[in-house]
Amino acid sequence: MSIHISHDQKSGRWSFSYSRHLFVAVGMVFLAGGIAALAGPWWLPIAAFVFGKIDVKIDSSANYWVAAILIVVGLSILAFKFFVLDKWAHRLAIDKETIARSPPAAREVKRYFDDLLDDHSYRSSFDTHFYRAYNQFSDAANALQDTKTAALFNTFSTDAMALHHFVAPNFFVFPDNQGPNPDYRYCLAPHMNIDRDMVSSEVKKVEQYDELKRELAERVAQARQSYDAFVRRLKKLGHI
Repeated sequence: MSIHISHDQKSGRWSFSYSRHLFVAVGMVFLAGGIAALAGPWWLPIAAFVFGKIDVKIDSSANYWVAAILIVVGLSILAFKFFVLDKWAHRLAIDKETIARSPPAAREVKRYFDDLLDDHSYRSSFDTHFYRAYNQFSDAANALQDTKTAALFNTFSTDAMALHHFVAPNFFVFPDNQGPNPDYRYCLAPHMNIDRDMVSSEVKKVEQYDELKRELAERVAQARQSYDAFVRRLKKLGHI
């Protein structure tokens, strides 16, 4: 049985954690108190006898109400532990095993985001990592059990898919001749970029490219935000 209180100096946040066995101990205390109250305090018969001599009655019925309340509270605490906390802990244990078998490629995904934003390009190997990242917990065999964790992954998967659907038709292999290297480089509309494949500057193409850049930045930001939230959840639960 333990309680831990910690303070993160960087964020300024306090965190509180406890052992599930604490609920058993507290529940048992309430139950024991309720059972003891049913028998009444040891001094009650003596007090009733003494005050009875002077015609003063002591109402002991309240004692049974207190006992009932203590027992109900104790049983509620134990039920919460066994039917809620234990089930949640079981789901977390399953998720931890699932993630241990298929850990997130956080570095590769971050690199993919950075390349899209900084250079408007990506390597095919990192695109593969990204595709796997938003699909790795989608099938039934690897489905996440914790409700909040699964919801965060599903949000990332939706945002990532939207980004990928934008990338697919707007990025092209560039330069055309990349030799025997199988890790091809893809760039955003190189035919609209004067620094890449656009022969002479055309106002309309430049405007179209700028619009593509804006949409790319928005979609990357959304996918990055949801992915970071998912990864933070995994770190908080100790899965990674």
